[in-house]
Amino acid sequence: MVIYSKWLIRISAVYALIGAMLGSDIAGRKDYTMVPGHAHILVVGWLTLFAYGIFYYVFKEIDMKKTAKLHAWSSLIGGGLMPLSMLLYNKMENTVTMITFITTASILLFGICLFTILLFFDKKIFQNKSNKVTPGSITNKRGDL
Repeated sequence: MVIYSKWLIRISAVYALIGAMLGSDIAGRKDYTMVPGHAHILVVGWLTLFAYGIFYYVFKEIDMKKTAKLHAWSSLIGGGLMPLSMLLYNKMENTVTMITFITTASILLFGICLFTILLFFDKKIFQNKSNKVTPGSITNKRGDL
C-alpha cells in the first residue's frame, strides 16, 4: 500500500502548490469569484489526498487490496480532477463542463464510499498484534499498575 501512499502524497503536493498560487492570484487581483475552486483544490486536492496518503503509509496491512486499489485510483482521478473541472465549469458554464464536473465529482464520491467501506469492513486495518492491550499488560515505570 506504500506505493499508493507515495503517489497520493506527491499529487497532493502539486495541488497544494496550485491552491497557493490560485489563492495568491485571487488576493492580488481582489477577484473572489474563484474562491470556491480555490477552496476545493486545497481541501479535496491537497488535504484529502494527503490524508489518504498518510493512511496508506500508516496502515500497510490491508486485507481488501482490490478495494484499496480502486479507492486510491478513484481518489487520484476524482480528487485530482474534480476541483479543476469545478473551476472550468465556473468559468465556462456549458454542457460539456457540467458533465465533466458531475462525472469527476461522482468518481470522488465513489472513492469516499470505498474509503468508508475499508475503514469499517477491512479486518487488518485496526488489528495490530504487537500493540494489543490485555488485562495485566498495562504497567507504569515501577511495574505496579
